[in-house]
Amino acid sequence: MAWFPSSVDSDDSGWHFDVLILLAVIGGSAIAQHIPAITASSFSILPRLMPAPETFLETDRKKRMPGKGNVKVVGVNSGTLTSELNYFANLIHDVDSLQPYEFKVYDVKLRGTSDVENNHIQGIRGIRVKHLSWSNAATVFSVLITIGLFIAAGVVHDGVALLALSLMALSSSAASTSAWWTPKLSTRTAKCNVPQADLVIITRGCAMVVVKCDETVSRELYVGMDVCDFSFTEHWHHLLLCISTLLLMVSVVLFNNCRWQMQVAIGAAYFLLNIQYWLVALLVDPKSMWDLSRYDIREVMTAPGDNFTKTLWLAIQHTGSVKWAEHAAVIPQSEKWKEWQEKAENQVTNFPAWDAVGEKDRLFNGANAKVDPREESSSDAEKIEDPIPIVS
Repeated sequence: MAWFPSSVDSDDSGWHFDVLILLAVIGGSAIAQHIPAITASSFSILPRLMPAPETFLETDRKKRMPGKGNVKVVGVNSGTLTSELNYFANLIHDVDSLQPYEFKVYDVKLRGTSDVENNHIQGIRGIRVKHLSWSNAATVFSVLITIGLFIAAGVVHDGVALLALSLMALSSSAASTSAWWTPKLSTRTAKCNVPQADLVIITRGCAMVVVKCDETVSRELYVGMDVCDFSFTEHWHHLLLCISTLLLMVSVVLFNNCRWQMQVAIGAAYFLLNIQYWLVALLVDPKSMWDLSRYDIREVMTAPGDNFTKTLWLAIQHTGSVKWAEHAAVIPQSEKWKEWQEKAENQVTNFPAWDAVGEKDRLFNGANAKVDPREESSSDAEKIEDPIPIVS
């Protein structure tokens, strides 16, 4: 008896492809990373093969995009305080990439003209997935592969493969269509004029980002809730999921009854599709998939952080206020720090070049103390016990 099959047929001694369905359902983690961009695109309704189509079969849809936790967002003038950064705001600032004590200043404006009385932004469109994005390119590639498999099934006269491909493609289309959505941002309803709505973003690593913006931008990106506006109601969502599940189960049975030539072709197709989505997950920045042209985003300044005090003083300088830091409990509540805060409040408008770090050292160590600059960062870490408590 031979150790390996000598032919590719239905005999016991031949190669079998009953494991083909495993290739169709693995790769869920790579697909999950792209689900928001895939389901927000109009391309999602196209019938095609997709790795791990069961990833879309969730009865509970997310009402909003996942925000970035362990981050404080405080309004300089308004005093608003949140404990997370909204999804699209994090795409802009990418707080995970910030180094400890790093400092940045952004200027974010709307590109169009704001009509406050009619609650309308003229000349600009909302946030959407770019037509020329990698997620859409992956979808188009999947469609082309599916068309190629249909042609191959027709050439070999495999009716079972044609039916299986049709049902699997329709199953993927129904599942992704059920979750089809568009971003819905918070808008202002008041018609009055309000002051500048500058914000400060504070990370757990004490990095700080000052954002210069008006109230409309603040509501849309930072303070308001960004929700998912689904195209179908819950009733239709569940109905489409039911149809998708039934089609998926039937197609799984049919795949195992295709001719061996088509099983090889379908297996190779799923292999390529899995590689495609893994590469997109590893190499493509999610920000590049979204059209944020609604906003004019400029990075005004960036400075590497040496220590907490220097970064805090830079943020106070660029906001012209200390109150936001007190409101967000950024400054430790010891007597020495309160004294430093009072001095900073007096100096922020009078002497912008005030030596904030040196003044803090004099308060803590005495007027004649000399501090080695190389020990500055470590000394701050020892004196500040969790300077930024996170509000859950």
